[in-house]
Amino acid sequence: MRRSNNLPALKKARGAAFGIFAALAAVSGPALAAETCNTSSTTSQVGTVWWSELVSANPDKSRDFYAAIAGWSPKIVAAEDTSRPPNPGEPEYTLFMNGNSEAAGLSKYEAKGQNEARAGWMPYLQVASVDTVVIEVLKKGGKLLKAPYDDTETGRIAIVEDPDGFAVGLVTPVSAAPAH
Repeated sequence: MRRSNNLPALKKARGAAFGIFAALAAVSGPALAAETCNTSSTTSQVGTVWWSELVSANPDKSRDFYAAIAGWSPKIVAAEDTSRPPNPGEPEYTLFMNGNSEAAGLSKYEAKGQNEARAGWMPYLQVASVDTVVIEVLKKGGKLLKAPYDDTETGRIAIVEDPDGFAVGLVTPVSAAPAH
């Protein structure tokens, strides 16, 4: 699974937490192929799941569950700097490891507002232009949960909701092949 080294950018994009596993079927065709951002995204990567994240009310239970059923090894890191363990009292993030590869992420669900999705799996889809896709989301009956913004290390990010109420992240990464 490809992902950005800068998970804090995704954490900030979600606010306290977002998550639910969903496909954003309404976002397809020309919107995914439009190029409006200065990125290295290639057409072959557009439309792929760029990162999958589980937002859980009980991270300990979720870590145990996915370790047992998927064979993933949970690696607990600092939410703001995934290159190191968390300091006492610091928010944590879990990287699920499949051998030496990162398979998915896990964060704690802490809904604080109306524009936050339920706990669950949330994919981040790679798109050629977050801004163009957000317009298509709105045209197709979806909602904008987190407005597009730029992160210098990750790229352009937004969080939307499909017509069925499922959240999905949109990412136009800075790099075509994020480093692990």
